[in-house]
Parts: sequence; C-alpha cells; structure tokens
Amino acid sequence: MTALGKLVVIEGIDGAGTTTQMERYAEHLRAQGKRVHTTRQPSRGPIGTFIRQALGGALSLGGELHAPLMALLFAADRLEHLASEVEPRLADGTIVLCDRYDLSSLAYQTATAPSGLLARVDFESWVRSQNRFARRPDVTLVVDVTPEIAERRRAARSGNPDIYEYAELQRTLAALYRDAERLCPGDVIVHVDGDPSLDEVTGRICTALDPLVLGAVT
Repeated sequence: MTALGKLVVIEGIDGAGTTTQMERYAEHLRAQGKRVHTTRQPSRGPIGTFIRQALGGALSLGGELHAPLMALLFAADRLEHLASEVEPRLADGTIVLCDRYDLSSLAYQTATAPSGLLARVDFESWVRSQNRFARRPDVTLVVDVTPEIAERRRAARSGNPDIYEYAELQRTLAALYRDAERLCPGDVIVHVDGDPSLDEVTGRICTALDPLVLGAVT
C-alpha cells in the first residue's frame, strides 16, 4: 500500500525567497528519488486567477471590506486548489510543496484590515474559521527575513510590485510571521533565518525539513 504524501508549506514576507527555496528543496528531494509536486497559492485556477488580478491592482475590491473579501476569495481558492491539484497527488504518495497557504491569509488580511473592523470582530479567528475545511499542512516552514533585506531583494526583481509590497506593511507582516505558532495553533511550524546567502538558506531548510518530510514517505 502506497503511503500518503505530505503537504509542506513554505511561508514568508515578500522578498523572503519562498518560491526560489521551494524549487531548490524540491530538487533536493528529487535527487533522493522522491516524487515531488510544487504549487502555490493563489492557485492557477479560476479563483486564483481572479485573486492575482486584484493583487496586481487591476481590480479594486470592497473599499474598507477589502481584507475580508480577499480572505474569502483566498479560502475559496484554497479549497478548490486542494480538491483539484493537491489532494490527488497526496493520495498517490507525492510530496507536495506549496508556496503559501492559510498562514498568509491570517497574516496579510489581518495586517490590512481597517482598525474599525478589528475593533468589532476577532478578525484572526474569523479568517481561521473560513479555512476550517482546509486540511492542515504536515509542516509549515517560515523563512524569517529582515524587512530591509527583503525590500532590497524586491527592488532587484523585475515586474511591478503587488498591492502588499510596501515597506510599512512588510514590517508588520514580518512580526506576524515570527508569531506564526499563535496564528496557526497546533500546526507543526519551523523557522529558518532567510537573511544569509541563497545556498546557506537552502542548506538550513534541508536540515530543518528532512527529518519531518522524509520520515514516512515512500
């Protein structure tokens, strides 16, 4: 009987290098003969495509209700992504590496919610409840990077910044990611310092994840 695969999530602020490090860790696993699938949220599905338009500034959603509307869209995309892409691969024993998951929703949407909304509701708990049907990751890796270093990395990238890529917000997000265990209680979460060189961070990620990822996967 084929063992179930594992869902490994990689998180961090913009400029933390989550996409690059996900691909590097995937190659590390493939070199050991493991079946690996890389993916990301928002997904490439219909809801994810709509979200990407909003992130790029092509759509303006909801005014003061932007944060809860985005949280709902992300939660819907997450469920569709799981059903159509992630769960089938986990069922056949594949390790799935996902760039972002609901920790991003808890961080980004909480950080951008207006103070009036935060005063009226426990917004973190509300966002968490919208994702209650999404399976929990087997492990979440948080790449903690200094906001100033992340800003320099973002400046070196091509393309236009998305609506969340401004310094003040990124500083708030960095603090929220350092508090990931509170945002996702009960999840297996490991932190890696993302400030050093690309190769050094990759090495630290392999050291941190391998004992948790390779244990029961065939």
